[in-house]
This record gives sequence, C-alpha cells and structure tokens, in this order.
Amino acid sequence: MRNGRELEIKLKTDAAGLKLAMASRLLACEAPEAPRRTLRSIYFDTAAGDLKKKRMVLRVRKTGRGVPQMGLKWAPASESFFSRGEAEVRIPVMRPDISLFDPPIAGEIERATEGRPLEPQFETLVKRRVRLMKLGRSEIEVAFDEGAVIAGDRRLPIREIELELKSGEEIELYELAIQLVETLPLRLHVTSKAERGFALVSGEHPQPVQAPASRYSADATLDEAIATIIGGSITHFAANWPALEEARHPESVHQMRVALRRLRAALGMFKRALPCPEFDEFRGEAQRIASAFGLARELDVFKDLITTGPQANYPQETSFETLLAALEKRRLTAYSQALAIMDEPATTLFLLKMQAFLTCDNWRGALSDEEQLRLREPLRRFAVDVLSRLRKLAAKRGRGLVKLPDAERHKVRIALKNLRYAAEFFGDLFRDGEVRPYIHAVAQLQDLLGALNDAVSVERLLRDIEGTAGAQGAKASGIVLGWYGRGTALADADLRKSWKAFKRTKIFWR
Repeated sequence: MRNGRELEIKLKTDAAGLKLAMASRLLACEAPEAPRRTLRSIYFDTAAGDLKKKRMVLRVRKTGRGVPQMGLKWAPASESFFSRGEAEVRIPVMRPDISLFDPPIAGEIERATEGRPLEPQFETLVKRRVRLMKLGRSEIEVAFDEGAVIAGDRRLPIREIELELKSGEEIELYELAIQLVETLPLRLHVTSKAERGFALVSGEHPQPVQAPASRYSADATLDEAIATIIGGSITHFAANWPALEEARHPESVHQMRVALRRLRAALGMFKRALPCPEFDEFRGEAQRIASAFGLARELDVFKDLITTGPQANYPQETSFETLLAALEKRRLTAYSQALAIMDEPATTLFLLKMQAFLTCDNWRGALSDEEQLRLREPLRRFAVDVLSRLRKLAAKRGRGLVKLPDAERHKVRIALKNLRYAAEFFGDLFRDGEVRPYIHAVAQLQDLLGALNDAVSVERLLRDIEGTAGAQGAKASGIVLGWYGRGTALADADLRKSWKAFKRTKIFWR
C-alpha cells in the first residue's frame, strides 16, 4: 500500500519534440535508462459518474507483465494546481477491489458511490520510457509517454512528458520544468489523461470554472493570504484553459480575464505593503496576457448585445445576418489570437514561475526585520486597512457619478472591481451574512457601469467590422447605434439608484 501526495507537471509536445527532449542534455541521466514498457490502464466509475463528481479518479494499471496495481487520485482543495492525493495498492486481477485500500480511503469511495457498481469507462495504452534524475537534493522521475486514450472505437493521441517529484525539494521540480520549456518545444498540459478520457466517453467539452473561495485558518496572517490568494488565482486561470482550447467557450475567456484581474489586484495590494519586485513582474505579465484576451471578450459581449437587444426586437430585419456574420469572422480571429498567446512559451513559464515563487515563499527574501514582523500580523487587521482604503477611493471617484464623463466612470469601475475582489479575498474573515449583501451591492453597480461601458464601445466595434459587413449590414448597424444610444440615456436613472444602494449598504468590516 502506498498513500501520499503526488506532485507532477505534464508537458505536451509532438513526435519531434519528444525526440528532442529525450536527446536533451537537460534530461541526461547517469543511470541506465529503463527499457520502454507498455502501460495499460483501465479507468472505473459508476454509470452516474459519482467519483468524477467528487474529483476522484480510480484506475487499475498493468505495466508489461507485472502485477496489476489499483490507484486512486484526488484533488484536495488546499493543494496547488500541480498536486494531488494518491493511494496505490497491488491487486490480483485487472478489476478494482476497494476493500484493499486503507479503511479511510475505501470509506470515501463507498460514500461517493453509495453502493452503485463500478464499471470500466475507458482505457489508456501508453509506451513509456522512464528516467530517474538526481537534481541537487531531489529525485525526479521523467516519463516519456506516447500512446492513446481509447473509448470503444474512439481514440485520442497521447504525447507528453511527465515530471514527478519522488523525493526532495519542490522548487527543483519547477526549475527543471522551466528550463525545459525555455529550451524545448514543450507546453504545459493542464488536463490529465483521466480528464481527457472522460471527455472522450461523454463527448462533452470542458466547462468554465469560477474563482475558488479564499479560506483561511483561525489565526491567519498576511503571509498565509499571499499564498492562498495568488495560488487560487493560478488555479482559476489554468482551470479555464481547457474550455478555451477545446471549446472556444466564451465564458472561459471571461473567467481567465477575471483570474488575471484578481491576480493583478492582489499583487497590487501586497506590493503596497511589502517591497517585492516579483509582484510587479508578475503583475505586468498578467496584464500582457489579459490584454491579448480583451478583443475576444469584447466581441463576445457585443454579439450578445446585438442578439438579445436590437435583433430580438427586429426579427424580420435580414441585414442583422450580414452584420453578425462579419462580427463572427472577426470574433474567430480574436479567439485565434487568444489561443496563440496561450501556446506561447511565455504563458507556460508565467504559471510555472508563479508556482515556483509560491513554493519558496519568495516574497520574504527582500524584507527587513520590521516587514517580516508584518507578515505575521493578523490578516484581519490587514484586510480592514485594505477594504477601508479601497472603499474610500471608490467613493471619492464616484462623486457625481451620473454626470461624470466616460473616462472618469471607467476609473470608478476599476475602483469598484478592486473593492469587490478584496471583499471576496477577505470575506472569510468576517460574518458571512454581512459580506454577501455588500459584494452584491458592489457587483450590481460594477456590472451596470460595465454595461454602460459596453454600450459606449458599440461605435468603435461597429467600425471594426463594417468593412466586412459592407452596405448590406448598414441598416442593422444603424439600428444598433440608435438602440444603445437610447439605452445609455435611460440607464442613468438605474445608475443613480445603484450608487445610492452601494453607499447605504452596511460596511461589513467595521
């Protein structure tokens, strides 16, 4: 029986990249390389997918002619994006026997399945070469995998490198991955073989994921919050990558931009308190990636504005078809640009370097003794200071909100975003019954300002596509301009009400 925590990084590539990696000096190993072996793995779940719903993966695996093994993996909420819980035990045949696990693990499976039978869902067949590398004080297993996920007559190719820390320092695992991505055609693979297999079986695409809630210990400090909030932002961003890559899901673009905005807001907060140069570096890189997603998100929103507003009210107007076709062409181009950014080595490096930064608690390095003490202060005190400052800034920028020009309203919107994110980051420290109404009031005002900003952008976006739409889309363009020009004027009354509601809402941190 082996129970523990698996720390693993998957890097995807093509056949040529796999050969380059195997020949790379970075992965040279003094010990003789183990012969290539065939791994056959069968994944099990109930017909209702009970284990999958609980983020648990059960498989049986046989390597060559070896003894079969049964393994369970799960994703603890408190761990990093690259970490999973793992239990493994030998079994006599290629069928799961839950009773062979330790009682606590067997009990978790039984509670999840409620007695429903486990059935084979799909299998993987992989040719694997393994090297055990010694780096510093660590041992890292490097597995070169080539094969397929198989579900009936459907197959999905596998070509990747797995780096697993067997013992030693976590940072050495991330440093190796960073070196490999900097020198070889490798990119982060954020979906496991199990996730790919279940998607192949169901035919369903990965779905967007919202930001995880920030949870703290009873004696939480600023030091704990830095790791919790930055780690949550990394997980939020990476978790939406599959929905963008495989489905071009509009909500995935939105959630990835939200993750990056939350990250930038958090880094800005921490930078005000602690002199850490990495905070600025990561903030700049997050802005670069978020900007590359900006047009795709704008065009998603614009498409929704047209179809739910003007077109829905003028269903017989055929020029909307021409306008929307031109918009869709531009939207697909914007998505291609977003995907290209995700495929750049810099994006993989951004995630790996941020995780390495968290692993080593690097924000502590440049601090004075006095600043080190601040890290150990109660987090609630820091949260009250931050929330008070951000609310004061939002109230100041929002004076005379209805009469403010668009550029000034945009500044109010940014201030409200930062206030909302801070409330979400630190809400766990206060009474929930008071936090939620406050976040709702801020979000309602923020969303209304966002809708007004979207309406202001209509003219610019129409200019962007009018060359493709031509004269046939001109009438629809005119209707859209008139529709949102009138809507902007009518929205001022709602804006005034939302601003008053925000000002009246009880401040939960006092």
